[in-house]
Amino acid sequence: MGEKLKTALWLIGFAMLAGLLLAMFSIIASLVKYVFSLLALYVGIRFFRKFESIGLRIGFFALAIVFYFAIVIVIQAIVYLQGQSSPAL
Repeated sequence: MGEKLKTALWLIGFAMLAGLLLAMFSIIASLVKYVFSLLALYVGIRFFRKFESIGLRIGFFALAIVFYFAIVIVIQAIVYLQGQSSPAL
């Protein structure tokens, strides 16, 4: 596997995991949500230790935000279609 492809897959994987953890933080209403926040911080720290390039770090932040919004929209659409209220409201 090419080095650039491998780096891109690592970037997408880390960003998707961070976005998912941030989405869980924003959806869950109990105190357990702070565990997801700390896990997202840990994922970010692990990514920054693995990749030192500024471009990859900016890409990580941008993709994590995109994945966060995408996951929240999908979860809220599923909740709406089931006729329930939003879990975090």
